[in-house]
Amino acid sequence: MSYQPTNKMRFKLNLIILPAFLAFTGWILVNLFQTSITDNNKYQALANENQFGSTIVRANRGSIYDANGKILAQSATVYSIIVDPNRVYQQKAEEAKLSPDQLPKVLESERMVDAAATILSEELSGVTYEEAAEKLTTDGATKSWALIKKSVEKPVYDKIMARASEEKLGNLIFSELDTKRYYPQGELAAAVIGFTNYDGDGVYGVESYYNDYLKGVDGKVISATDGMGNEMPYKNDKMYEAQDGNSLYLTIDMNLQSYVEKYLEQQVQAHDVRNRACAIMMDVNTGAVLAMASTPGFNINDKNSLYNPADVRALSQITDEEEYNKMYAALREQQWKNKAITELYFPGSVFKVITGSSALEEKVINLNTAFNCGISMDVAGQEFHCWSTYSHGTQDFVTAMTNSCNPAFIQIGQYLGKEKFYEYFKAYGLTEPTGIDLPGESGSIYVDTREYGPVELASSSFGQTNKITPLQMVTAYAAVVNGGYLVTPYVVSKIVDTNGNVVKTTEPSIKRQVISEETSAQMRQVLEEVVNTKGGSNAYIKGYDIGGKSGTSQKIDKTNETGDEELYVSSYCAFAPADDPEVILLVMVDEPKARDQNGSLMYYGSIVAVPAVTNVLKEALPYLGYYPEYTQAELEALGVSLPAVEGREVSQAKATLEELSLQVTVIGDGGKVVAQVPTRGSSIPRNGKVILYTEENYETNYTTVPNVIGYGVSDVNYLLTNADLNFKVGDGAANQSGAIAYSQNYEEGCIVPAGTIIEVTFITKDQG
Repeated sequence: MSYQPTNKMRFKLNLIILPAFLAFTGWILVNLFQTSITDNNKYQALANENQFGSTIVRANRGSIYDANGKILAQSATVYSIIVDPNRVYQQKAEEAKLSPDQLPKVLESERMVDAAATILSEELSGVTYEEAAEKLTTDGATKSWALIKKSVEKPVYDKIMARASEEKLGNLIFSELDTKRYYPQGELAAAVIGFTNYDGDGVYGVESYYNDYLKGVDGKVISATDGMGNEMPYKNDKMYEAQDGNSLYLTIDMNLQSYVEKYLEQQVQAHDVRNRACAIMMDVNTGAVLAMASTPGFNINDKNSLYNPADVRALSQITDEEEYNKMYAALREQQWKNKAITELYFPGSVFKVITGSSALEEKVINLNTAFNCGISMDVAGQEFHCWSTYSHGTQDFVTAMTNSCNPAFIQIGQYLGKEKFYEYFKAYGLTEPTGIDLPGESGSIYVDTREYGPVELASSSFGQTNKITPLQMVTAYAAVVNGGYLVTPYVVSKIVDTNGNVVKTTEPSIKRQVISEETSAQMRQVLEEVVNTKGGSNAYIKGYDIGGKSGTSQKIDKTNETGDEELYVSSYCAFAPADDPEVILLVMVDEPKARDQNGSLMYYGSIVAVPAVTNVLKEALPYLGYYPEYTQAELEALGVSLPAVEGREVSQAKATLEELSLQVTVIGDGGKVVAQVPTRGSSIPRNGKVILYTEENYETNYTTVPNVIGYGVSDVNYLLTNADLNFKVGDGAANQSGAIAYSQNYEEGCIVPAGTIIEVTFITKDQG
């Protein structure tokens, strides 16, 4: 019997196999087409991932400069120090293959770990020998790297690598390039600048707001690798260059910033301020911020430390670890915040410039309108008190502003009416953030016009109901005196690329004109008179015409929560020159707690905030090109410039000094003057005392400086004269009745040569 397939069987078999073969061939062709044509990009990318390695090339973050080109923030190359535990693992594996008699006395793997851990612990602060050794020996079978420390600077890196080479450690220790952010000015303008986080992105300040401009774009190097991931020579290696970040030029002037921070810090310490203080100096016409400070601040290079002594004391009382960590984190974040733009406050009497200018603009009052003060005033059953303990009586607008009389401004608010009051409140920008180019700006909390009743209008009129930011206040105040124009404040003037090309500039932006030029001019005159009244208020500076207004407000909302009725905010806002303003400066001090000699809390803005304002302006105005121009009365008060009489005959020297209305005391029997006190060029009051020494090897007469703080002008003169010291009246309210000494240039107890000039600043307490 034959078992060969018949033709019929072959035909049937072909009918089955051929279609199956054709179907299989078609499936292969379709998949081949899809793989090579349709999904080519997908598989090419997968192949590149396996065949090519990439190395990130970090972009350098742009620098930050002040208005004069001084560096505020810059990035520098640093290194991440890394070890390779797999090297140790492989060495141990090789040693395991050796017989006991082949093993050296000291295993190479142990020597490598000991040498590397020693180098790393000795050169890197914060790295212990045990930590380094553990990372060198842990998970070596699976790990080819372990981070030891980031942000290591080049000198330290060089020492580590040199010692590693001497110890023949090969690639056991290696590194990766990184960048570190440096802030050369430390604490200066910290809240404005901000800082970067662990990933190099900006947080807080301009570092955050302009992060996309500053950070740049990282580059990449693409290279071929073998199956083990090792780089291979490849002629088509591709490099994508990193694009370094752009740099910022701020409107902040470091000189002005240093003045502001120095004197703000003095007031914070002098008045035991519990809730920080802030200050803003701005170009009154453009909105360019020249200085902005929150005090106590922080050092950007050591941002995690607490700098407010009150915060440190509070934290030291916490014993529970969890509570401690929670409180520490909250306090640290608080000190990073820019108080001038993030925190709200009741502006108090500074706000009266808004109420007054609005009423003048609407012509519901004029400079001669009469207002009556009876110490208190009843509005819809609610009694409002003037800050003063005596009646101001009948007063015109200028006098009411000078007296900072609450009842007068309640009446002005009533003349204006709730609809118009709210209209101007909104027009002055107080219902919305200013739009400054800084992150975290807060909006205000205010009573809507639909909710205004007589009581709300009354309290709002003198700045006690609505809460705004210091920046909103100074921006609105600037509009009052600059011709009526509400400007947008800003801190960055321009952005430039790495080639110096200007990428972006900030042009001054006027939102609207709120009041007329005429009303603005009236307000400038009124506020100048507030400073100059009765021969000079606390803010008076000889030789300069400035305008200003104090503010004192009670923190009613916090008082209701805590029961502490001695919670106040003290502020002062001044502008100069008064007739054609260029700069405006607001100082706000939150919760002063110091007391005077009688135990009374010192909280008036005219006492707490004014000294910072006047001290800053006395340095800032000459720096900006404005020099004192004294009136005849001021020149006489300044006294005389003491001439040099050393080397002259005693009789001739005495005659010269007495012609200048000076008293002369001669010490010694010599015929010529060998020394004089005060020294030549000193400004000495008329009738002041000059001591002349006439013998070589003379012994200087010394005296002790008495304490004159709290005394009136005549008493100060008596105390200093009796101590053989010259008394010079400083700036402030010396000519007003009731003025008392606030500061003296030499502290009580100082031993100084007889005849030394003691300059004393006077204030008056009868200001709101």
